Amino acid sequence: MSDRHELYGGIIVDAAEESYDRVSKLLAGIPGGAKKAVGTALSRAAAAGRTNVKRFVTKEYTISQTTFQANTKTINHFVKNSEGGYEVVFGFAGTVIPLIRFDTQATQSGLVSARVKTSSPREILENAFTAQMGTHKGIYERIGADRFPLRELYGPATPQMMCSNEEVLDAMEERMVEVYEQRIDHEVERLLNGWGR
Repeated sequence: MSDRHELYGGIIVDAAEESYDRVSKLLAGIPGGAKKAVGTALSRAAAAGRTNVKRFVTKEYTISQTTFQANTKTINHFVKNSEGGYEVVFGFAGTVIPLIRFDTQATQSGLVSARVKTSSPREILENAFTAQMGTHKGIYERIGADRFPLRELYGPATPQMMCSNEEVLDAMEERMVEVYEQRIDHEVERLLNGWGR
C-alpha cells in the first residue's frame, strides 16, 4: 500500500519501432501520414492489450474492471531523435489508485481494514479512517499526533499490477503486436486511397 499520489507507473511496448520507417516511406507523399497511420494502429493495439490484461488484473487485485480502465492511460508519443527521424514511445501509464477503490471495510467504530490482492489476508489499518474531502471519499491517516496534516492511502498503479505476472504481460504484448501488425497495413492502404485524410 502506498501513500504517494505522485507515484508513476509505465509499461513501454516495442510494437511500432521497426515498421515506422517503412510506413514513412510508403506515405512520404502524404503530410503527417505516417504518424496518423501508426497512431491509429497503436490505438487499436492498446485497446486490445488493455482488454487482454484487465481480466487478469481484476482477478488478481480487488478492483473492478471499470476502475482498471479509468486508471490506465495510453502512452503514444512520437519523439524526434538525433538523426532527425522519429521514434515511437508506446505503452501504458497510470498513477496510484486510492485505497478505497480496493476491497476496504470500516466498522461502526471506525476501524478500517483493506485487502489489495485477492490472495492476501485482510489487513487492519490501526490509524486509518474513512473521510469525505469535498466530493472525494478516501481512506486517510494522520501524520503525527495532531489532527492535521492528513495523508490519503493508495494502492498500486495499474501498470504495476500489469507487471506483476510476466506471463500475462508477455501475452498482452504479443496481442498488442498482433493487432498492430493487422491494422497498420490497413491504415496505410486507407491513406493511400485517400480515405481518412
